[in-house]
Amino acid sequence: MIDLSILLLWLATDMVATYGVLHYRRGIAAPAPAEHWPRVAILTAIKGVNETTRPFLEALCRQQYPAYRLVFALESRSDPALPLVEGIQQRHAGMIAIDIVIAGQTTQRAQKVHNLLAAWRSLRHDDAIVVFTDADILPDARWLSQLIRPIANRQAAASSGYRWLLPTDRRWPTLVAAAIDLSVATAARSVRWNLGWGGSIALARAALDQIDLPAIWNQAASDDLTLTAALRARGLKIKAPLHVLVPSPVAYRWTSLFNFARRQYLLVRTYAPRHWWLAGWTLCLPTLAATVAITETFAGRWWIAGFIVGSLALLQVRLRIRRQIADLVLPHIAISTARTTISFAQWAWPLIHLVHVSAFLASCVGHRFTWAGIDYRLHGRTVSVERRKGKEG
Repeated sequence: MIDLSILLLWLATDMVATYGVLHYRRGIAAPAPAEHWPRVAILTAIKGVNETTRPFLEALCRQQYPAYRLVFALESRSDPALPLVEGIQQRHAGMIAIDIVIAGQTTQRAQKVHNLLAAWRSLRHDDAIVVFTDADILPDARWLSQLIRPIANRQAAASSGYRWLLPTDRRWPTLVAAAIDLSVATAARSVRWNLGWGGSIALARAALDQIDLPAIWNQAASDDLTLTAALRARGLKIKAPLHVLVPSPVAYRWTSLFNFARRQYLLVRTYAPRHWWLAGWTLCLPTLAATVAITETFAGRWWIAGFIVGSLALLQVRLRIRRQIADLVLPHIAISTARTTISFAQWAWPLIHLVHVSAFLASCVGHRFTWAGIDYRLHGRTVSVERRKGKEG
């Protein structure tokens, strides 16, 4: 006998997901002007050099914001990114204050967290808002003001954007990665549920000072998820301005894609388990239900195919809305690449979902992961360094 409840829950889950994307689209409006613009310090942990590094540095120096400074934290002076940062520092001397911090190697936290903690120690008294960002994004000139606006308008203690992955090649793993991340980038936002994203998160200095950051990050594997938990524990709201979907160029092979996706879910499982369980529901239930529907359809119960058609129709609606979102929030130069991902997702959804589910299931077991050439092991909510490979990984 067919368990119709599984099929009905499948369609209900798809309908909720579709409504979430529609809610995101409807929420995009012209942002309210800010009455004042506090001084900002932008802290960036940077490692190595790739095709994005130079344009990222230039983009930070072109922000349409009246008063901000930059702090770059590197693991060592031998890092190849150091000459680029020093060059930016020299070219913008007298216009933008740029500090460089050498953090040294870590043994008791993720290297990125270690670098950011070193940058945090360089904050000045008049840094009224602190922004943490990643060096693999390409923000446009409005990024900082859009990110800061909810805090400047006293709507929240923190403000966080998210990335929009842009494929730099047409390999399937790259396109699959970009398509997978679309479901997160365009999900509905709520101050009661938002997770901070380390690539673009701003905090009022008063809120940051309420948090014992050295203790929170002492043995942490994640900067943003632990920061989110600390803010929630103090009842501080995280606003997610819908315009802040930052272009992030990517290129993956199958191995690197799987490792990246598993690591993300493993960290969410560790530091934000409710979100991890929700992700499991939205991934595993449709997989189970679709398997049942396909099996029953081939067994001669043709009416079951209606559930498959309904799910596919809702997927196409979500993709159409996501195309509209891309047109509204992304820089013009990024829109065509974003549309490539959406077009790919229209027909490659079985492969995309299979990879997505596999990465999630892989996060259910194990405690080891690799990040930027360093092997780590989780011990509950703490992490230790196991091995350094000496190159990106």
